[in-house]
Amino acid sequence: MTVSNQQYLSDFYDASKALGKKIINSDFTFEIEGFEGLYLLGKQCPWPVTTVGGEIEIPTLLGNKLFEPQQVETAKQGQVSFLEPTAALIDQMLVDIITNGGVFNAKIYEGTPTKYLRYKSIRDCFMKIDDTDRDWENRSQPLLFSGTMFYHYYGEVTEGNSTDYR
Repeated sequence: MTVSNQQYLSDFYDASKALGKKIINSDFTFEIEGFEGLYLLGKQCPWPVTTVGGEIEIPTLLGNKLFEPQQVETAKQGQVSFLEPTAALIDQMLVDIITNGGVFNAKIYEGTPTKYLRYKSIRDCFMKIDDTDRDWENRSQPLLFSGTMFYHYYGEVTEGNSTDYR
């Protein structure tokens, strides 16, 4: 027998709504310093969070154990992908990044660079982009460059210029 009745469910709905609108995962832009005009091609990137790096296992009496947190994790990694236009802008951007030392800084906006709730700054980033497969049978997907980005995040959040980026 269920314990949920209309009033009970309505109370949960009201409590959920009181916490505010939910952020939509797709509502972000990834902007690399020096390549600001290419933010429209950044399809996927990590959204960094401040968290401990893991656990430290401490042995205790009678073969037991306890955990303590490690230091805050600042060296991070996550998946990135970029849409490639016919002008080969991403291919050239990757070459230019390597030519300039291979390391860059970036901002990840919650919204767009002109209208955003906040952005997070990441530093000393570099990317390992996987070779892209070209396929004669694939007529339904744009060419993507995907791989892993390695970066540093120190909890830097800049509040935005908008209360609603939609």
